[in-house]
Amino acid sequence: MKNIKEVELFLFDMDGTVYIGDREIEGSFDALRELKKLGKKVCFFTNNSSRAASDYVARLHKMGYEAAENDIYTSSMVTCEYIRDHYRGKTVYLLGNLKLAAEFEKYGIKLVDENPDLLVLGFDTSLTYDRLYKFCIFLKEGKPYIATHPDMVCPAEPADMPDIGAMMLMIEATTGRKPDIVMGKPETPAGDGVKKRFGLPAEKIAMVGDRLYTDIAFGVNNGFVSVLVYSGETTPEMYEKSDVKADYTLGAVREIPSLLK
Repeated sequence: MKNIKEVELFLFDMDGTVYIGDREIEGSFDALRELKKLGKKVCFFTNNSSRAASDYVARLHKMGYEAAENDIYTSSMVTCEYIRDHYRGKTVYLLGNLKLAAEFEKYGIKLVDENPDLLVLGFDTSLTYDRLYKFCIFLKEGKPYIATHPDMVCPAEPADMPDIGAMMLMIEATTGRKPDIVMGKPETPAGDGVKKRFGLPAEKIAMVGDRLYTDIAFGVNNGFVSVLVYSGETTPEMYEKSDVKADYTLGAVREIPSLLK
């Protein structure tokens, strides 16, 4: 088991980990404040590429937790940083809403509708059939293909929304192409992005979340300390049957500070 006392950066999933819907999970915010008092860095890491960091800051503020935009890390940012480092100066055809497009523009990445250098599939909540078909045409031409994250669904009421993973299957059925690389949790490019962004080695980073196949697998895949909380999706019974194992299992985020003392 990795030593959580050596961790300098705690990455937190959001929904199901520190809050559910618009309600804080009891004691979560006080635990985050205590971690900061102990000299730890706290960052929220989400796969959702349809929202901006400012959206999450506003949501946290509404629930009573003060956060800044640099406390948020998203699969959109991971993707933009990867393109900046590996495809600098290349043009992108993007399936994504206006907020995702704004993120790309913030990083100086040029978005085009014709003859792109590469293709990016984001969580496009404004998707049109014409743009989807155009994406498939470009795929048939052999353009490099990146997806911002692999989630099948985005939790929502009254029913979950189809997310990128579902779109990837539809596109593969049409074109025979899978993404050349997938960003976000649980993939290693996202882990590389975190290490580079914060200047820390893997053993100094912890991932805290309620989902085995994204949050905990992300920690395992990248050599981070992994902390599973039973406040959201995963139950103890589900965990017992899973091949993905965390370094620590806790009832909720509020229990973390006591492990450091």
